[in-house]
Amino acid sequence: MSTINKPAKPLYGFLTSDFLRLCLAITVFAAGTWQEHVSIGYIVYELTDSEFYLALAFAVRFLPFLIISNYIGYISDLVNRRNLLIILMLIGSIALLIMSFLISADFINYYIILFYIFISGSVWSSTMITQQSYSYDLTGYKYSVKGIAITKGADRIGGMLGGVLAGVLVMKNYRFPFIVSGCLQIIAALILIPNSKISLYSPKTKTRPKITEIISILKRNKILLTVVILSCGTEIFGFSHNSLIPVFVKDVLGGDGQDLGLMMSFRQIGGIIGLLSIVLFGSYIKKGLWLLFVIFGFGISLFLLGFQNHYIYFVIVSLCVNIFASSCDSLYQIITQRSVENKNRGKAMGAWLFTIGSGPLGYLIIGLLSNFISKNIGDLTSIYNSIGPQMTINITGMILIIISLAAFKYSKKLKEIPA
Repeated sequence: MSTINKPAKPLYGFLTSDFLRLCLAITVFAAGTWQEHVSIGYIVYELTDSEFYLALAFAVRFLPFLIISNYIGYISDLVNRRNLLIILMLIGSIALLIMSFLISADFINYYIILFYIFISGSVWSSTMITQQSYSYDLTGYKYSVKGIAITKGADRIGGMLGGVLAGVLVMKNYRFPFIVSGCLQIIAALILIPNSKISLYSPKTKTRPKITEIISILKRNKILLTVVILSCGTEIFGFSHNSLIPVFVKDVLGGDGQDLGLMMSFRQIGGIIGLLSIVLFGSYIKKGLWLLFVIFGFGISLFLLGFQNHYIYFVIVSLCVNIFASSCDSLYQIITQRSVENKNRGKAMGAWLFTIGSGPLGYLIIGLLSNFISKNIGDLTSIYNSIGPQMTINITGMILIIISLAAFKYSKKLKEIPA
């Protein structure tokens, strides 16, 4: 059972001061996190000039989703979620500042970067689980759709700002993005410190985390099981394309670190548009059908992205990719949170984020396939500037289209989920 304290008086609907502070903290935290993501991608590709090593770095970042998501889901069900968020943000800031020191001391190589990426990914995955559960605490079931969309929008706005900062700072000195990111994460933690003691989850019994309990929830909840399966598919063949964006910018479009930062910022705009569609139309469209539609659109836009050789066309199609990707990501969270009781929400979010842990498999497939195509298939300069990454994205887009059509045919319960 949960203990819910009397909520603070809302400024408008569910927009309490606590919720607004959470959104501001997410924006600042995301500005730091995405700044670091963009910078790491650029630094790794500059050091290795290898699509596979770049994909491997992305895989390591998402590995914690597979390893610790179950445990963090349990912990977020057992403790004050706001306090947990503050602790996680401070841990992330320490890791960033240590990384900036190592770069300043010229004590850096690919393997040190991989170790850092794993630590950073652990903090990032833990923060994602906790902030979404805490968001639901603050909004409740009635406003959960808008609450999730707004917090994801805050993340996208922060990502857009972080991308621009990263592009500027990484070209000046590799350590600058890490110093600024560390400071931003400290500020995000400080923003969360004021608290009106609203909706803090405090169960009477505390149990050790067991993977069998999540499996049991999935067996009982067919909708959640379907979401988990579809999420694995989109992680492996959809979101994994992000590892090739630095390759696209450098080898296909002929850009540099600043161009990469701007590109990532433009892509965040697409994410914001996708989230706005959920806020505006979320109460009118069946969530399951909407999810299948956006997975299909995700596949189509990815397939088209692989053919883009010019910057402006690449930006436009990338915008479309992120509209569908953002909608897809948010709908997974909405359906997941609404399909379980409050006492199991952290576990359910852990199960969903566990599927993000399938991302490393996708990144490895992407990296190996791109390398294989580059080395074994002749240049098709009339179609591609760099055949490996471009044809790889064509292929993954087609696979997503097939997944969406198969799900539409066989997922009856998913299609019946109400608006």
